[in-house]
Amino acid sequence: MTRRRFYVPRDSIRGGIAALPPGEAHHLRDVLRMGTGDTVEIFDDAGIGYTGEVELRESEVFVRNLERIPSQKSPFRLTLAAALLKSANFEWILQKATELGVDEIIPLKTRLSDVRIPAEKIEARSERWQRIIREAAKQCRRTAFPALRKPLDFSCLLAAEEFSACSKILFYEKAAEPFQSESIESDKILVCIGPEGGWDPAEVEKAEEAGYGIFGLGPWTLRAETAAIAAISIVQHQLLIKSFNHETHE
Repeated sequence: MTRRRFYVPRDSIRGGIAALPPGEAHHLRDVLRMGTGDTVEIFDDAGIGYTGEVELRESEVFVRNLERIPSQKSPFRLTLAAALLKSANFEWILQKATELGVDEIIPLKTRLSDVRIPAEKIEARSERWQRIIREAAKQCRRTAFPALRKPLDFSCLLAAEEFSACSKILFYEKAAEPFQSESIESDKILVCIGPEGGWDPAEVEKAEEAGYGIFGLGPWTLRAETAAIAAISIVQHQLLIKSFNHETHE
């Protein structure tokens, strides 16, 4: 039987004992009806996982006798910068990108996106997005969940110095050339996906000037959320094959 998994903030783990936050404690005790002595897995926000035994203390839930779970790491770091979409569609991207092992997600504000989140609602929206990501990480048995940025203007992404060492890819609906792993020269990869309205040609031109490779996803017109998951899958698949072949020939 698969062990149940729960998220615990790093600062709630001390001396080999983890204190579950209220929401996770309620789910364990009142929804799943688990009790003292049951074995569970937990993971923290530093990407570390443990197994341990449940201990109920009145309204609080602890996991003790923690044993660290060996972590599995990808040979590359993948960041997804995806244009903001309608809530349900963007949340679907967050969930599936987490399941596919993306390391960081950047919501993008692009020229042709119809979605604009008022400044006063950003914090609440980000908290909801974080919950979706954590739940997806629990479901797919990741010990680390993706870092989530606040929405960023595409022009600011192009100018960001921190991505200068990345291999940068923009998938454009009008590009004919398919992605090839030979275009990747770094173990850090940034993948950009546009909105439902597509990329403005001026954005694509500026991305190319900033060193982005411009690639297509085939002859079909994909929904933006479908394009995001297709792009992640294609890039990961080709990079894993490239990494495997490299290790085999060493």
